[in-house]
Amino acid sequence: MMATITQVEIDSILEKIQNQRQQITTVRESLTPLETNLTETYEDFQAAVGDVRRQSMRLQSEIANLRAQIDSFNQDQIEDDEIDQGSFMDDFDVDLEDTAVDPEAVEKDVLLAHLCMVLDHMTNDDDAELFGNLQGLCQDPDIRLIDVLDEIPWGPIWTKRNRQEALADQHQRLTSWEKALKQQLDSLSRAAERLKKDSRYGLWQQRQKGSDAWQSFLARYAEQLSDQNAELETELASLRQEWDILTESKGV
Repeated sequence: MMATITQVEIDSILEKIQNQRQQITTVRESLTPLETNLTETYEDFQAAVGDVRRQSMRLQSEIANLRAQIDSFNQDQIEDDEIDQGSFMDDFDVDLEDTAVDPEAVEKDVLLAHLCMVLDHMTNDDDAELFGNLQGLCQDPDIRLIDVLDEIPWGPIWTKRNRQEALADQHQRLTSWEKALKQQLDSLSRAAERLKKDSRYGLWQQRQKGSDAWQSFLARYAEQLSDQNAELETELASLRQEWDILTESKGV
């Protein structure tokens, strides 16, 4: 026999949901300036050393391509292109029995039905505007449940039980919302960690040392990269000479 849901349990999960929403807001507010700082730092970095970095990538690409040509030429063989009919057909293997219903779509339908019951969208202009916005989001297959929940201000939509719900129904609905919020919070927390591991984060730390230290770092980086590019130019010239000798010797 299933345990009976009480109002105390409803209040408890509502409190948990409210705390999750506040945590999501806090994490987002911390992410925004960091993302901005990383973007601005990288743009500054690119403006200072972008040309020499692009030259380095071009040289490395040319060297890699020329090495591949030389290796292929020395092997003096042509590999037959084989078509794997099995794998080719696998690409078009469609499981006609795969007709599972998207659980997110179901959850959004439940949310939309709840909105119809809770909002006075027929006579209240504010409710009508909010309902229209949320209805559009719910009906968009590319929009996730959490994306819709993000647009809902704290209030009756969260706290009120509509007239067709028992406490157990409300608890089930709120549980699904709490799960979506937890996943969003976890995702944002991981995003914060990813930003700290972003290659731009080290540049931003350098920039935090002050304008003089930052400009000195950029100058040193550009100088080192220019020296490396000179070495790459020498290597590329040597490979071009090797390629010319190979092709001339075989009358290509």
